[in-house]
Parts: sequence; structure tokens; C-alpha cells
Amino acid sequence: MAKKGTCGICINKCFPGAISVVNLPSTETAGIQVHCYGENGFRFFGVPQIISGKVIGLLGVNGIGKSTLLEILAGKKLPNGGNFNNPKKGFQDFSDRLSVASFRQFISDHAVGNLSVAYKPQVFSEILTRLDSVQEIISSSQQEGLFSKIDVIEIMELEPILNRVPSELSGGELQRLAIGIVLLMNADIYLIDEPCTFLDFRQRIKVAKIFHKIAKAGKVVFIAEHDIAIHDFQSDVIYIFYGKPHKFGVMSRLAYTVKKGINNFLLGKLKDENIRIRGKEIIFTRVVKERKWKGIPGIDYPSFTKQLGSFELTATGGILHFGGILGVLGENGLGKTTFAQYLFNTLKTAKVSYKPQFLHRKFQGTVRDFLTRYSNTYIDSKDYKLYILKPFSISHLLEKPISALSGGELQRCFLAGSLGKKADLYIIDEGSAFLDVEERLNATRVIRHIVSKNRAACIAIEHDIQIAEALADTILLFEGDPGYSGKTIGPLSKKEGLNRFLSRINITFRRDPETGRARLNKLGSRLDREQRQIEAYYYDL
Repeated sequence: MAKKGTCGICINKCFPGAISVVNLPSTETAGIQVHCYGENGFRFFGVPQIISGKVIGLLGVNGIGKSTLLEILAGKKLPNGGNFNNPKKGFQDFSDRLSVASFRQFISDHAVGNLSVAYKPQVFSEILTRLDSVQEIISSSQQEGLFSKIDVIEIMELEPILNRVPSELSGGELQRLAIGIVLLMNADIYLIDEPCTFLDFRQRIKVAKIFHKIAKAGKVVFIAEHDIAIHDFQSDVIYIFYGKPHKFGVMSRLAYTVKKGINNFLLGKLKDENIRIRGKEIIFTRVVKERKWKGIPGIDYPSFTKQLGSFELTATGGILHFGGILGVLGENGLGKTTFAQYLFNTLKTAKVSYKPQFLHRKFQGTVRDFLTRYSNTYIDSKDYKLYILKPFSISHLLEKPISALSGGELQRCFLAGSLGKKADLYIIDEGSAFLDVEERLNATRVIRHIVSKNRAACIAIEHDIQIAEALADTILLFEGDPGYSGKTIGPLSKKEGLNRFLSRINITFRRDPETGRARLNKLGSRLDREQRQIEAYYYDL
């Protein structure tokens, strides 16, 4: 057996994790190989049915092939069938071996220009290079499909930012602009990669309804998303992606009903295909009893008013209890990040560690260098490895440059850096952005453990309602007029805070009996009416 860090072939010693051997799946279980990124690069297997009139959801962890499939469907990437040395021949061989008739027809129509495609990528790099204003970007569109330019400005709430250029926009504003550009296209197929990132919960529900409207018009709609509550609400069928992240990815042969597909993914088993995709189940457990905080010490923060241009935030004071997590909920543009930054910059009675909403790759150095400087601690210690590096799956990234990280990897590094600090107060602004379901739950567990272990307090701003419920002990609501004024309500108990928040959005959730996950009730359904009567908008809190 070769020594750790060596392959046994050469005398050079590599850093841990540099060498790994992965057994690829057989074509009998995985289906046709669609694309390969090189001799030792990522490989993707399986093709979907092209179904018009339905929203087709793509569900899986990061680095498993969802974006690869969308890029292929968008015509941005030519499937090479595994022949990376001769992509054109590989594409022809792949086409000849296709057994899924609807996908073969799609490839054929795409090749001769008989299909128009609207594609919203995961990242905003192309939009950020534009120097014209939002108004000019919308006006420059030569198409109007199901939605006119006036419709798009209203639906995507672009009116307040029409005179600004993309580089001046927030993450949520960029996301709404990117979706708006796609809505203007008169296309046959719509491909949407992670539309919920940076959007608040009300906006997530809103765009989900828009995608349903597009599908009902007879269009083909594919959506990759990590917020499973929204996936459940917006998708008609689900394809499950599994494999070994960044090594190979496989798409399920079947398009599952939404409930069955999501539950199969969480439970780690595709029963109809006799395949286990994960070693353990993901179950959302119910918090039976809320903790009483009276008498528990903490960090006092003052009431304040903050003016930013035409926007004004009015915040009432409160206490951040040691060992507790204050979940912050509210629409975008109401001052949640302003509130977090104000406390970070002004609290002098506590040591504060802050994970910002917007992440950057400006740091010149490796992940190891970044974590050492950001955490201001020895990252090779036993505790740091056990409580930070291992749960965030960062050890294999330590020698990788920050500039080369994906969105999910960068988020995990920022979380690791901020939680690795010894602090009295941890402020986590949108910690679940870019993370998949497993990573979100891992982050939740790490935050809870660090807060408890260090006897610290925590503020967590979150838009994934299910993660917010799992993470928070108490709730601080932000209400007001987005972009113009915001005010804080609370802190409130979790029951009171979630009920008030969801009643304003006018939705109710139920708990799935098999996995414990949140499922939106259909407006006016029996469960919806019953839960409203007893003011239980979120499960049975």
C-alpha cells in the first residue's frame, strides 16, 4: 500500500487529497456518457426527456452536472460523448447512440437552427461587463415573448434601478435583471440555472409562478435549484442528479413526480431504479419545544436610525443571548444587511465576526492563506480540522487559489473563515447562497455547534425559509417599503415570527411525514384553511 500523500509510482510527495482513484459507473446503470472534460476530468451521464408544457426540475448537490446539462441544452457546450480528443467525432457518435427520441430530436432541431433558446446562467459575469443602464438593457431587446418590456419591468420590480448600471446593483437586483432579460425572449425552451440565489422568499414564490405560466404556454422549461421548498412548488417533474461531485455525475433515468423525486433525493434512494445515491438519509427534525431566554445573558444592541440616500432604516434595540441564534427574515431592500453592517462597525462591547452577503475573489493566495488570515488562527490544529475543515469539506481545497473557487466553494470558505474566529457575536449574511441542500444543513449544524461551544451569540440573515426555521431560536422581522424604508419587529419567538412573516406573504406550509421537509400548501386547500384558522402558517409550530 502506498504511503499517505504518495501514489507509490514516483518519489515526490503530494499534499493530502491530491491523488484519488474514482471508479466510474457502468453504462448499464448510468446510461449514455454525454460529456467529458478531459482524461481525468468530470464526466456526465444521462439525458432527459424534452417535455413541453411542464416545469422540469433538476435536483442534486453542487458539482454533479446540472449546469453542464443546461449549457449543453443551451448550445454553449457541444456534448463529446466522452471523446475529448476529437469532440466533433464524439458528438456524432453520441448522437448516433441516443435512444431518447425527444432528446435526439432536440439535438437535431438545435443543429439546424429550428429551436430558439433562452438561457439564464448561474453567474452574472456577462451582465456585469455591460456599461449601459438597466433601462437601456431592457429597451435594447429586439424580442417580446409572453411578456412585454413594460410587463418585465413591473413583474421583476426593476423600476427603482432603471437608471443604474449592472456594477451598481445588489445580488438580488442582478438576479431579477437576469431573469427579466430571459422573460423578454420569445423562445421554445427556457433554461434557468439557480434563479433563487439572492432573492427573498416573496420573490422566489413570484418567479416560480412566472415559470409555471411559461410552461403552460406550451414551452419547455428546465430549472436547476437548491431551495427544495421552492423546487416542490414550481416543478412538475424532477430529475435527480447523483455521483461523486467534480468527478462524475449521473442523471436519473426517470423523471419523478415532485414529491417522490425530492423525497427519494433526501432519503438517498432511487427505489424505482434500484440505486442508492447517498449513504444516509436527510431528515428535517421538528424542534418540539422553544427555549426560554429570559434571564440568559447576552449582548445588548441599541436602537438606531440609519439613512442611506433616500432609504431609511429604523431599528429598535434588543439583546443577543449567548448560545442563541437570531434569525433575520424580510424582503430585500428593507435594510437587513445595513442592520448587520451597522452592528459590525459600531458594537464595541463584543468581538464580532462577520460573514458578508457579497463574496469576492480579490484575495491573492490560496484557501489556506485566506483561512489563516481571515480566522486569525492556526488552521492545522485538531479543533479547527474537526469543527471547521471537515464539516465544510475544505481540506482538499487548501492549496487551491481563492480566485479559482466556484460559488459554493467560496461560500464555504467564507463561512469557515468567519466561524473559525473566536468571537462573542457571529453575523452570517445569507450563508446558504450557492450551497446545495446537504451543504446548507451542514452549515446549519456547524453554526449551531460553534455558537454553543464558544458561548457566543449569532445573527443569521436567511431567505431559505426551511433553513431559517432549522437554524433560528428567535426571529427578527424586517417590514416596510422596499428600497425606501425599513423597520425591525422583534425579536419574537420563532412561532410568532414565522407566523407573522408567512401571513404577510399569504402562504402556509405543511410538514412532509416521510422526510419532515416543508411543503407549500395550495392556496384555499383544506390544510391551508385549517392552518390559517389556528395561525399555524409553518407546519405545526
